[in-house]
Amino acid sequence: MSDRLYSDPDLVQFYDIENEGGVDFDYCVGFAKDAGSVLDLGCGTGQLAAALADRRSVTGVDPAPAILDIARRRSGGQRVDWVEADARNVRLGRRFDLVLLTGHAFQVFLTPEDRQAVLATIAAHLGA
Repeated sequence: MSDRLYSDPDLVQFYDIENEGGVDFDYCVGFAKDAGSVLDLGCGTGQLAAALADRRSVTGVDPAPAILDIARRRSGGQRVDWVEADARNVRLGRRFDLVLLTGHAFQVFLTPEDRQAVLATIAAHLGA
């Protein structure tokens, strides 16, 4: 990951300013209302994952350790299973009722091979 916003501990504090939840955040919270388990791929600082974790099992995956440090410290972060991994190849050995990629998470996968790999990750983790 080359963007310092995601990797530099001095800059990641600005991530939430740049990616503040809004209508899409509210939509995802409502969309997940019936899900007993959620996998949040590209979870960033965990804003959505932490909000969803009060009523269900939530796992947040992100490749940026500095971003996950913020996620772990956020209110509700202790209820989320945080995993440092790449969405193209992470395999958690379990399935989820819902898999989310919010914000700009999917658009960082620029090649057809990368997009196919992420879709394979979703398929490997979705449903029973």
